Amino acid sequence: MEKESDKVLKMVSELYQDERETEAEALIKKHLTIDPDNLELLTKLGIIQARLCKDHQAESSFRSVLAKNSNHENAVCGLGRLLDQSLRTDEAEQLYRRFLKENPLGHCGLEDLCRLLISEGRTNEALILARNQVKKHGASMEASGALWYVLHILEDDLDNQLNDDRENSTIFSRLAENLLEQLELVTQIEKTTSSYDSFRSELEDEKIRLVCEIQTLLDSAQSRRILVPVAFRERLSQHTHVARSSKGDHCQQ
Repeated sequence: MEKESDKVLKMVSELYQDERETEAEALIKKHLTIDPDNLELLTKLGIIQARLCKDHQAESSFRSVLAKNSNHENAVCGLGRLLDQSLRTDEAEQLYRRFLKENPLGHCGLEDLCRLLISEGRTNEALILARNQVKKHGASMEASGALWYVLHILEDDLDNQLNDDRENSTIFSRLAENLLEQLELVTQIEKTTSSYDSFRSELEDEKIRLVCEIQTLLDSAQSRRILVPVAFRERLSQHTHVARSSKGDHCQQ
């Protein structure tokens, strides 16, 4: 039965990727008549129903999973996203927080909660939660996902603010700190990633991007009439080996 379910899940994923959601839904429903307690299939059904804008059916599918296993993270995230998209934000937030209270390693749930908080304008709250996740559980890619996302969102926002007010030293400093925190995070993640992991090349590209962004920002300080704090330069100096190996021609504009 398990092997057959795996085959069905694979077929469903292929149909889903080909945007043949109606066929995927029918296939899952057919197999659920044989294996009604398969929570993976039932969760996938909810995801597909949400994609088909069958919100009530999707919610029912997700809640059926959670009634049998309240710690099923994919079902929690599927329902949370559905509630959030339906403007039932308070319900979604409560769902995520209940789940995370019982499952502190629920990294996907935390990332979704941070996304929700940012959409509500509660960015600082999201940042605190994301930083605490890394502090408690280490800088693995899974634990760092929420913080990486939040910092990227903040970077874009600060960059836009600085473009509108280019001599604002407070915004400049916040952007510089943001970029350096990202660089430090990527460096920590890299230490937990296998040397054979294909993701390492993405990390290296991100380090190059961040080094270039920091250098470009620092180069603009004089024209902005902004003095870069010594403490910041000292922290950056700890990553000079990154800069030397990554900067080069990559930072040419």
